[in-house]
Amino acid sequence: MEKTLAPIISLISKSEKAIEKLKQGSWQHTMLEGNLRALHYALSLMDTTKSKRESLSDTEVKEYLKSLDSMITKTKIAQKKFPLGTAQHTLLKNRLHALAIAKVFTKRAH
Repeated sequence: MEKTLAPIISLISKSEKAIEKLKQGSWQHTMLEGNLRALHYALSLMDTTKSKRESLSDTEVKEYLKSLDSMITKTKIAQKKFPLGTAQHTLLKNRLHALAIAKVFTKRAH
């Protein structure tokens, strides 16, 4: 599970840095906020050291799954831009795998 958590933690960290540079209220800021909420929730489900789990409504779960689907789609598109074996391709492959697992955990939790 550690191999899966690392790409999620990395994506959260990069997203938190990126959101600081965006204008609040912009579509990019709003999208990134949604992505971060989905990632934090999935991480809380995947991290066995955390015992407290947030209770979510059906609407929230659907929003989180939509955000995860969007991140998966964008990652697949980005991955195609890099040749197999490059660091970028491997990073995106690992991120894609972690996002897919995050999606499964999010679906199962509700």
